[in-house]
Amino acid sequence: MALLLRSSWLHPLNDRAAWSQLLSYFNPLWSLTEARARVLEVIDETPQVRSFWLRPNAQFGGFKAGQNVMVGVEINGSRHYRSYSFSSAPRADGAFRVTVQRQPGGRVSAALHQVKVGDWVHLGDAQGRFAPRTETSPVLMVAAGSGITPMLGLLDEMAQMQPQRDVVLLHCVRDAIDEIAHAELTARCAAMPHLKYLLHSSSEHGRLPPAALGELAPDWRNRDALLCGPPSFARAIERFFELHDAQDQLQTEHFGRAPLMVDEHADSQSVSLLSSVQTFTAAAGQSLLEAAEASGLSPLYGCRRGICKTCQCQKRSGVVRNLATGELSGPGTEWIQLCVSSALTPIEISL
Repeated sequence: MALLLRSSWLHPLNDRAAWSQLLSYFNPLWSLTEARARVLEVIDETPQVRSFWLRPNAQFGGFKAGQNVMVGVEINGSRHYRSYSFSSAPRADGAFRVTVQRQPGGRVSAALHQVKVGDWVHLGDAQGRFAPRTETSPVLMVAAGSGITPMLGLLDEMAQMQPQRDVVLLHCVRDAIDEIAHAELTARCAAMPHLKYLLHSSSEHGRLPPAALGELAPDWRNRDALLCGPPSFARAIERFFELHDAQDQLQTEHFGRAPLMVDEHADSQSVSLLSSVQTFTAAAGQSLLEAAEASGLSPLYGCRRGICKTCQCQKRSGVVRNLATGELSGPGTEWIQLCVSSALTPIEISL
């Protein structure tokens, strides 16, 4: 029966992607295959930072405080994704917040800063784990700039579940005007009696020396430590913990994803199927459809030219090149077409 339902004779009646495309004409959030979210509210945090409250459709699988998500927007007819931390905890109504700093030359952050209430965006799956190691230990949070965003999500969860939690939050900014969520953090301090919030402005006091952690939080050795910020800032704090042989108590959340090494001259790349333990090899420049067929698989296809989308599937990780346009995908979750996609790194797909 499963083979009959997948038969090309039933196309397009058995084409979930085609039905999703049809449904999206009536409502962009209606999809049988893809996670999307509608913009509920846009909040200016600083001149360069905006928060977006989003309500996802039923295809989004949820998240935990401290995780991140790939957010996708359409730019000049192509979809582009970037990873952003959840800056809120899960809520009963399903809505959540991401907070985005506009980056110089950043196409996705610039495009997101243009979206309005009622617009919609694409979503990947929630990923990562960034949270205190235990549910009771005191916590030290160290953030710089927009690195405070995952801390906001964790504090939101603590305020709901553990308002008595002992937390020290240090936020380093360039100028006082760059402080994110000032009103929210003020309210958090009032509601959480053991939350100590420290703001450090480098324009007023110079760059924070890592050794100052010992003065700001004298009991730092007894705390689970969480760190998020630009690479140079994060590395300086990491060296402080290494110097004191305390690196095991520190967790670091890096901005975005670590870049994948794209080797355009590699002879082949491995392709893993999430629905099974099977892995096959795709030669350089070979479409994933051809590589899958050569390995004995029989994925659905139609035109084999990137038009009909019958062979569309979800890529969960890795980078591919669109053989029709030459564009590279992002490193995370997005929809691709097997017939016009060639692997540039090891990838994971869901057929």
